[in-house]
Amino acid sequence: MQSLYSGSESGESAQEHALPEQYEAAPIEDLLTALGCQESNLGLPSMLALQRLASDGPNELKKTRRVGFFVFFLMQLTNAIIILLIIAAVASFAITAYTSAVAIMVIVILNAGIAAATENSAGNALEALANMTQPEATVLRDGEETVVPSASIVRGDVVVLSAGDVVPADLRLLQASDLKVDEMPLTGESDDVAKLARPCCRSRDSGRLTPEDMVFSGCSVTSGNARGLVVATGM
Repeated sequence: MQSLYSGSESGESAQEHALPEQYEAAPIEDLLTALGCQESNLGLPSMLALQRLASDGPNELKKTRRVGFFVFFLMQLTNAIIILLIIAAVASFAITAYTSAVAIMVIVILNAGIAAATENSAGNALEALANMTQPEATVLRDGEETVVPSASIVRGDVVVLSAGDVVPADLRLLQASDLKVDEMPLTGESDDVAKLARPCCRSRDSGRLTPEDMVFSGCSVTSGNARGLVVATGM
């Protein structure tokens, strides 16, 4: 995922500014300045957005070749403990302790199968998250609301959200009205999560799974509307 600041970008006033590690705790003014978005009601200049898209790349999950269940299963058999168990099973066969040998091999196969199924499911979940993004989103560019491909969204864009939208990138909220999002793809939490814009610097609420003033890529807006500053894109 692109960090909020990743080196110099020619022609950007943002390159002079260091950025905090925690986006949710940083003053909004600092984030806006660092990302070249001087006014939240104007958004990014179109030229800057194009330059940043060229340097950061598209806002999409990197697609890698999927490994199948059988490969995961074979990978489990290279575990040191599994190898020792296989050696023990072979030794049991050699001394005609067939019952013990069969029992050990059953344990090995079950353990490898369960582990392989777990890793395969994790890969399926990541692929499902990548497919949850919507093809277009509304952003502010040059002071006007513009519908752009989600893949062309860059750090510093101001995204306009309303009920039914899928969050196209990780956002620090600038404005929010009765905003609730479904964070189940991210945290597994079944209830919709209320979000608030916090214009001042404050620490993360330890009682929440995610910061109250941020929404994350792939989560759906279930009610309300908001505007948010893109702090990270892609993966």
